[in-house]
Amino acid sequence: MHPLLKSFKQVLLLEVIWAPIIAGVAFVHTFVASASYQEAFILLTSVMVLEIFIFLSIWYVCKSTPLEPGNLGPFLLRHLVTLIVMNTIWIHLAMMYSELLNIINETTIWRIQFDAIMPVLVVIGVFIYFLSALLSYLLLALEQGRKSEQEALNNQLIASQAELRFLKATIHPHFLFNSLTALSTLTQTSSQKAKEVCLQLAEFLRYSLNFSKKEFVTVADEIEHINNYLGVEKIRLGARLKTVFKIDDSLLDEKILSFSLQPLVENAIKHCVELRLDGGTISLSLKKMDNFIFASISNPLAEHSVAQNSNGHGLPNLKNRIERAYNNEAKILVHKGEAAFSVKLYLPFITSVVSNES
Repeated sequence: MHPLLKSFKQVLLLEVIWAPIIAGVAFVHTFVASASYQEAFILLTSVMVLEIFIFLSIWYVCKSTPLEPGNLGPFLLRHLVTLIVMNTIWIHLAMMYSELLNIINETTIWRIQFDAIMPVLVVIGVFIYFLSALLSYLLLALEQGRKSEQEALNNQLIASQAELRFLKATIHPHFLFNSLTALSTLTQTSSQKAKEVCLQLAEFLRYSLNFSKKEFVTVADEIEHINNYLGVEKIRLGARLKTVFKIDDSLLDEKILSFSLQPLVENAIKHCVELRLDGGTISLSLKKMDNFIFASISNPLAEHSVAQNSNGHGLPNLKNRIERAYNNEAKILVHKGEAAFSVKLYLPFITSVVSNES
């Protein structure tokens, strides 16, 4: 369908624009053919309304005749032939209409007036063809641009989902291995704790299944996921793992990017607590800051360990996901001090979120 016919407003706008064109041609006719305004409108209104359909049909010609390098000759020839054919058909239909008026009114005045205005109509036909072709190629370029932009967004979404799947694939095997190892010991030493680990592990996996296809979740859901993860890890690491949470309760129903905080907690355990004999304290705070949800996760550095901010693809992947999900309006800052490592997130408030579900 022609882009100008996709909505009633656009059709109405075309009619509004076309009305003064008809009036202008009728005004010229009064001088060229020495006719009255009434005669000019009777003869030319139907003729110019017919030209609207020719004006719109040129879009289909342009769509099937793209301008490409090396085809300038065939491109110009096709448009020239189309122009001649369309103008000839239009002029002949206009002439037939004038003859019909002669028959109805039993006079020859309409054919005389048509002969007088015909050169002007030929010029108008050429001008309208050129204008319509120019507009058509502009509309086609805009349509192609929108398609390219949509394809780019779809590719970004696919890439983001692939990164999220990769992130889950790297977290779950490592986490499950540690959990099952701890369970094998607890089944012999403490059946009650083994039961607790099973329940928390089940909740952790339930969250992964329920929210794996959602881009945004509530802060409460993400914190619950972290707590289930930490519940299992605390059984495994014991007193070596300490946590300090400071969560603004007014943020619990706000939306944030799913799996945006848990990987940072997992990262802190992997590169801090597990490598220190005395373990460490992981601090997580969430609060409002202007138009952002400010999240901060920090932990002490492990002695003689590889730099935490160079641990594979975790942080770069998270940064890419955040930038895409928030249209580059979010920020992630990583800081490594002499004794501590911290990650700070500035996430804009989400007022309306549509979950990506298949």
